[in-house]
Amino acid sequence: MNQYKSNQYKSYAKLNRFIHVLKKRSDGYHEIQSLFQLIDLSDTITFKKRKDNRISIKSNIKKLEQKNIIFETVSLIKEKYPKKNIGLDIELKKQIPLGSGLGGGSSNAATTLEALNTIYNLNIEKQKLRTIGARLGADVPFFVNGKNAWVEGKGDILTNIHIKPSLFILIFSEHVISTREMYQSLNLSDKNQDYSYEDFLNGNTSNTFERHVFRKFPSIKKAAEKLSNYGPARMTGSGGTLFLPENESERAKEILKKLPKEYDAKLVSSL
Repeated sequence: MNQYKSNQYKSYAKLNRFIHVLKKRSDGYHEIQSLFQLIDLSDTITFKKRKDNRISIKSNIKKLEQKNIIFETVSLIKEKYPKKNIGLDIELKKQIPLGSGLGGGSSNAATTLEALNTIYNLNIEKQKLRTIGARLGADVPFFVNGKNAWVEGKGDILTNIHIKPSLFILIFSEHVISTREMYQSLNLSDKNQDYSYEDFLNGNTSNTFERHVFRKFPSIKKAAEKLSNYGPARMTGSGGTLFLPENESERAKEILKKLPKEYDAKLVSSL
């Protein structure tokens, strides 16, 4: 019987308020500009130490018990700290849909890094944790940082910014969209211009992936058109979750009621 206490963490999602892909880099990543905003939609991850050094994952999504970025994250820490006996029973309750552009996997990796750092008293400073996180995925450093940010480079250059609080109406897609495939489908021009924060404030930013996703998945395009009846609807990341910012709670609830019943829609708040 496992006598160790459980440590429970919330693993939050993010929205790309816009994403602008500038060019492909020599390291295989892409140069981007984006504004990442944390929202209160989250997975819950529970960690419980074991006496041996095995890692087991239980999840409400069964396939994640075999293949999961959490395994990679733990392996990376084991590699860096070979003298530590790291064994865990991990329970992952997923609420952030897979392949939805909400950063669920990257968030889980960052949460796991934070948890291991605390549970095993590794005393890794935040900056080093971000560097380790970058080996797991381009969005992981943002989640380790844990603040809303203007994002550049391959996703690793972060400038913390204050964004006014907002509610968001989300429409989830039934499709699991591969970020890798979406990047591969881009045909980038050398004439791509940088966006500024002023462009974002003035509504002059966009999502590079929208055109490709809407062409490949007509149901997402149709939902975007429906949501656009109520304001400037956008897609987050490489798809396919749509979002609409809304300041007034009552109006947001009214919009939710008016959306077709078959849509998987939800109201969330910024963090």
